[in-house]
Amino acid sequence: MKKTILFKTLVDILYILHFIGLIGIIFIIPFGTVNINQVNINVEDWNLFYWLVFIVSLFAYIIFLRGLYYLRKMARFLLSNKYFSDSIIQNLKKSGNHFLYTGIISFTLFVALWISKLTGGKFELIYDNNLLIPLFLTIIGMFFIIQSNTLNLAKGIKEENELTV
Repeated sequence: MKKTILFKTLVDILYILHFIGLIGIIFIIPFGTVNINQVNINVEDWNLFYWLVFIVSLFAYIIFLRGLYYLRKMARFLLSNKYFSDSIIQNLKKSGNHFLYTGIISFTLFVALWISKLTGGKFELIYDNNLLIPLFLTIIGMFFIIQSNTLNLAKGIKEENELTV
C-alpha cells in the first residue's frame, strides 16, 4: 500500500509541475524569451516553420499532460485495491495511448528539425536526451497499453473462475 501511495504522490507532483510549466510557457512567449533547444533560435527570429514546430510541440505537450491526467486517475483507483476494475484498465490504456502519441509526435519533430538543419547546410549527428525522451515515451506508452490488455485478460479469467466455483 505504501508503494501505491508513493506512486500516486509522484504522479501528482509530476502532473502539477508540468501543468505549471505549460502555464509558464504560455505566459512567457509574449516576452520573447523562449527558444527552441534543438536550433537555438530566439522567438524574434522564428519563421513559419519554427512557429509550426512550436505549435506542434505545444500540442504534444498537452497530449502528454492528458496522459499524466489519466495516469493520475488510474493511480487514484489503485488506492482502492481493485486492480482488475474497468476504470484502471481503461485509464491505463488511455494513458498509454497518449504517451505513445506524444513519443511519435516528438520523434517526428526531432526528425523534422534535423532535416531542416540538413537542408540548411548544417550536418549534425548529436546524441543527447532530446532523442531518448520520445523513444522512452513511446516505450512507456506501449508498455501501458500491453499492461492494460493483460489486466483485461486477467479480469476475464478471474470472472470465469468466480463463476466456476
